[in-house]
Amino acid sequence: MKARSIALAFVSLLLWQEPVRAGVREWQNMGWEKINEDDGITVFRKAFPDSDVKGVGGECMINASVGKILWVLMDNEHKGDWVDKFKSTKTIETPSELSNIQYAAFSMPFPVTNRDFVYRYDFSVDESINAVIVDVKSVEHPKAPAKDSIGVRGMILHGRYVLQPKGPNQTFVKAEYLADPKGILPTWVVNIVQKNWPYKTLAGLRNQVKKSFVKEWDVYTKLMKPKIKVAH
Repeated sequence: MKARSIALAFVSLLLWQEPVRAGVREWQNMGWEKINEDDGITVFRKAFPDSDVKGVGGECMINASVGKILWVLMDNEHKGDWVDKFKSTKTIETPSELSNIQYAAFSMPFPVTNRDFVYRYDFSVDESINAVIVDVKSVEHPKAPAKDSIGVRGMILHGRYVLQPKGPNQTFVKAEYLADPKGILPTWVVNIVQKNWPYKTLAGLRNQVKKSFVKEWDVYTKLMKPKIKVAH
């Protein structure tokens, strides 16, 4: 009986680790290089054509539902709790329940000029991988603050969150960004700074979802959750 218990525990450990191992292989197959793994967060980097700035990405398990993670992403009031170098943010427009346009500004350490971004979130469900997809990309908008109101306007060329439920209160999260902060910063400095983005973002998100005021995002509950299969 003891030997059987040990064997079951070993199999359970393998099953727990498999999403992470499979995820690493998937990243590598898409040309991403694993550069770090710490505290359950794996970090990747990738060179893209026509961009001197490298893309960064990461993945980890978060002990929260997909709905709560989405609520944190959409919660502008408390973004300073977990977003690195956060200064201010606001929703500029909500074209539909599954898309919205955001503005965010960031305070950079002297002598670097502050940065801001205007970007669009688009939410969808990919039933083939049982996941909610959050696509992020810079846009122009007439109601956005003037480009020189903060400092330098950066550009998000590509961003994506993939949220896969692994249980009622457990989600496997992948995040990737290719962002150009613009300005006169040397590319090598940008790449050094941005390689820390996946860890800081996922660690911050993982801590933020634990707070008592976090709830399920109602848009997810109404429009996306019915299409998602959640293991019990």
